[in-house]
Amino acid sequence: MLAFSQSLDQTLRRAVAIAGERRQQYATDEHLLLALTDDPDAAAVMRACRVDLEQLRRTVSVSLSTLDQSALENGTAPQTSSSFREIVQRTVIHAQSVGRDRFVNGAHILVQMLASPSAALLQEQGMTRYDATNYISHGIAKGVSHDRAGGKGPGPQTISDTPSGLLAEVRLLNDDYTPMEFVVHVLERVFDKDRETAARIMFEIHNEGIGTCGIYPYDAADAKVKEVLGFAREHQHPLQCVLERRSST
Repeated sequence: MLAFSQSLDQTLRRAVAIAGERRQQYATDEHLLLALTDDPDAAAVMRACRVDLEQLRRTVSVSLSTLDQSALENGTAPQTSSSFREIVQRTVIHAQSVGRDRFVNGAHILVQMLASPSAALLQEQGMTRYDATNYISHGIAKGVSHDRAGGKGPGPQTISDTPSGLLAEVRLLNDDYTPMEFVVHVLERVFDKDRETAARIMFEIHNEGIGTCGIYPYDAADAKVKEVLGFAREHQHPLQCVLERRSST
């Protein structure tokens, strides 16, 4: 059964407490963002995306000081704003839609926040939804190359460095954020699969965590990997494509 992690539960309570400390009537998504800077899961994602947490705290605090809200009456607790509740609701709906049976944590809340007005405070430091989902899904920090064989590193071999006759199997990796229809589209567009075959491979990726798109000469395989990664990034999806070198003999 889906549940909030203990740290996320504490973060949500902290966001409301921040509003109370400031005598503000509503806990908004900005209060939530400030609380997320101390959430272990969300903070790890922000650091991987090269966000300066201390600078973010200062920026959010200044923004909160300018909020046009009625003062909180004595003896009453702040209420959560509609935007605050919407972020939490979207997080839960997404988790249910992908069949996540684990805890929802602050990192998942952060992804949904990147679609809210408060995203501007993160975008000022160069953080995008793509950066966040790529790290959550594949552990790839912003600015770190992803080796085509599936690990972090300086990048793939150049074509001139590869033995002649080398083949490579191209695979797509599953994640919780790339829409299924986009995966099907990639299989049709990049790998020339018909609709039925593309759908079959997509479900294989979804169910098994990885799916094979085909085996090609190394230079053609490497070009397809680059095309997939570029196309996915263009559409802000964390879809990862890797290759496994194979001998032609």
